[in-house]
Amino acid sequence: MKLSLLDNGVDSLKATYNSLEDIHYLLGGVEHRVKDAILSLNHANEILFKLLLQQRVECLVFVDIEAYMNAKAEMNSKGKNNVFEVKPGLQTINFSEAIRRLELLCDIEVCSYLKKSLNYVKQKRNQIMHYEINLNEGEFNSIINKLVNCYEYTIRFFSKHINGLSELVEDARLELTLDEPDVEAMRDESYFDYLAEVDENNN
Repeated sequence: MKLSLLDNGVDSLKATYNSLEDIHYLLGGVEHRVKDAILSLNHANEILFKLLLQQRVECLVFVDIEAYMNAKAEMNSKGKNNVFEVKPGLQTINFSEAIRRLELLCDIEVCSYLKKSLNYVKQKRNQIMHYEINLNEGEFNSIINKLVNCYEYTIRFFSKHINGLSELVEDARLELTLDEPDVEAMRDESYFDYLAEVDENNN
């Protein structure tokens, strides 16, 4: 299994899209899709902001740059592929700090409506992750609209910095499955084999 920051972020964007699309077709259980959309959209943004930092200076992704440099030196000396293989306790920044570093250190402006939208999603995500959430019908309908808007803001922003993002999201999560066995056909085939064997024995 290998998931780059790009693969990981795009996968979560597609998960968000799928959850928001499913809402239109469900008669019940919509709250599960809303929960999934909140978690995956928050994750997608955090990962993709880190990707933009990594593409410029990788150490900016980490809370403690000195600790990252030490881990990178150890990684190189031991021939490892990832700093977490030698220092699993390394901490990466959250998306608020990622935005701050992008704007102040990389001169990439993050539009205010995306930031405001993400702060709202983050608040709901924290409620879900760490305690509980309780919304009346009006608030529930409102959060769905806000999630759709935030998803669109996200695609619009990152499309400026990641070539072909929409196509990557469209192609993400393609899964190959084993065909379900056709039990009826198998039974018929076995029966015909049986008849052929009987016929052969009788001749």
